[in-house]
Amino acid sequence: MSLGLFVQLLVNALTIGSIYILMVLGLDIILRGTKILNFAHGQLYMIGAYVMFLFFQMLHVNYIVSLLLAGIALAIVGALSYLGIFAILSKRFTVSTSFSYRLLLSAMASVGLMMILQQGTLLAFGTQERGIQSPFPQILDIFDVRISLLRVVIIILSVLVCLGLYLLMYKTSFGRLLRAVSYDPEAVTLQGVNAFWILVLCFALGSALAGLAGAIIAPLFSVTNQMGQNVIFLSFLVLLLGGIGSYRGTIIGGLLVGLLLSFGFQFLGGVAELFVFMLVIIILIIRPGGLLGEATE
Repeated sequence: MSLGLFVQLLVNALTIGSIYILMVLGLDIILRGTKILNFAHGQLYMIGAYVMFLFFQMLHVNYIVSLLLAGIALAIVGALSYLGIFAILSKRFTVSTSFSYRLLLSAMASVGLMMILQQGTLLAFGTQERGIQSPFPQILDIFDVRISLLRVVIIILSVLVCLGLYLLMYKTSFGRLLRAVSYDPEAVTLQGVNAFWILVLCFALGSALAGLAGAIIAPLFSVTNQMGQNVIFLSFLVLLLGGIGSYRGTIIGGLLVGLLLSFGFQFLGGVAELFVFMLVIIILIIRPGGLLGEATE
């Protein structure tokens, strides 16, 4: 393997991995905070890409502003989804309701949300594939190695979002509230905090991360109404691989999957995804909680 091919595959791996990291961080925030296994997360990712197409490609809004608008739009969609579906569903639960029953009903509700978002996007944009003109079409030529500037920008943006999320979750009082609610919402309520609106913000923040992931990657691939279905399965695998509740585990899991997919497709073709699945199975046998997570009853 030549140096040029290795670097290109590595950059591709980091690009793919960084998007899965954003997706899984959003999934994890929603799951830990609201106890909802959100199967509609892929559709939120898809809508983020369409919002990017609308503002950047059609309305010619600045690229960074379009990214911010995509994140804000999906945060609103997430908040409304929680208020309109999951908050109503949660009223049926009592203190004695088991975690597994909550998870099952919320997962079923998220499948309904997935269908609503899928059909709504289909009605709004149709089935035609949409392309977004690259905001960074330049090619970097470093020591005879050619690298797409757009992929480098995608990696940098993803790192900045992850860093911002880390600072929000671990260095602010708001982040401490989010984490406290994920551990024990009843105890937080006894401290005079309205846990309900913290849960709404958890779902909104997780949805915004999915929207940002879709918006960031949109100029690289075509925007279709099937793109959410293609990404959600591997996102769940990354979540299991890294470990639920582990920030570092999510990053490691996303990078591992990115490496397997990038190098795997180059040398093995379509069976590369099979190796990702096999890796997850092996890790879960050795460590049921994932690489850096803890097994949950």
